[in-house]
Amino acid sequence: MAIVDPQVPVDRETVTDIIDCDVHPYLNSLEELTPYMDESIQRLMNIGRFEKKMLKNMNAGAFDFPKSRYNNPNYVLRLDAVTPDGGVPGSDPEFLTQDLFDRFHTKYGILNVGHGSMSAYHNVDMAISYSSACNDWLYDTWVESDPRYKMTMVVPTLDPTATVREIERVGQKSGIVGINLQNVNIPLGNRFFWPVYQIAEEYGLPIVLHPDAEGSGEYAPTQSVGPASTYTEWHTTLSLVAQRQIMSLVCEGVLEKFPKLKFVFVEYGFAWLPSVMWRLDKNWKGLRDEIPWVKMLPSDYIRRNIRLGTQPMEESFHPKDIVSLVQMAKAEDMLVFASDYPHWDGEYSPKVFAAFPDDMKRKIFYDNASQAYRL
Repeated sequence: MAIVDPQVPVDRETVTDIIDCDVHPYLNSLEELTPYMDESIQRLMNIGRFEKKMLKNMNAGAFDFPKSRYNNPNYVLRLDAVTPDGGVPGSDPEFLTQDLFDRFHTKYGILNVGHGSMSAYHNVDMAISYSSACNDWLYDTWVESDPRYKMTMVVPTLDPTATVREIERVGQKSGIVGINLQNVNIPLGNRFFWPVYQIAEEYGLPIVLHPDAEGSGEYAPTQSVGPASTYTEWHTTLSLVAQRQIMSLVCEGVLEKFPKLKFVFVEYGFAWLPSVMWRLDKNWKGLRDEIPWVKMLPSDYIRRNIRLGTQPMEESFHPKDIVSLVQMAKAEDMLVFASDYPHWDGEYSPKVFAAFPDDMKRKIFYDNASQAYRL
């Protein structure tokens, strides 16, 4: 984790403009969504005038937001990012621009909701309403407050028809630059999702994958061989989900069928990329009769269609080793900068990339994201 002293100014001579692809806005309370929800959904969620606290923490006593199964033993959010009025870190748009954008020369910050989705939740109707409310709240409260804010829209992953409707409703609004399609226990290559990919490609919106549903909800994806016991283990295994999903996208032919569609995997790391590419390429050469729709080397599809957030960047034994790894994978055009503000393991300072050559830093800090999100 990169720790930054807020009193130390950034050296503008060594920093280019930045597009930050992972900034997390937070609700202080679910009550902030009530203006955007029908009363029938407020009643189901026990918010607004329907709030009931009795038995809230007991079985079947009241609605409980789908929380992660894994608890960080310290704090998920940085305590030095608490807002001036004592609010949740990431809940004040004006303070966030001062605490992050102004300090690090951020031209655009792409907002991925931090308070969680309901993508893997069993009540899909509630998830649909919640997703729409989140999108309207995020747009009104954040995107319209500062032109540097862009956002990915939340969608109900378990209902592609509702997802398409939500994309049609808000997907062409200025400032919405991606579709936050949370991972569930259906591989991304499955034809279940193809109607979503069709409209996403038509609208020019990348599909963004970010950890959230992996730890919450009945339809969360498995962790390869079974559930982890601790937060440490769970957090480390998140990269396995991204690897499995990329393999699915390649082998099911999604990247052939939707050649212009980008998939951005944020907060899954990237040091595993070479082995995934090399293994897929080797197997394709021997088994391509089984998947004749995959017409190019898998690694070529991956380089063309997949983008990866830099955070959490794996820490190699020697700083330049990670640069060599990027070069081995020919991934210079695939990485996009992500601070993960205001999370505990965020990487907020460009100095984390001190070992990277200048041309690679320009691509990571700005060019790659500008192209992927069409900014």
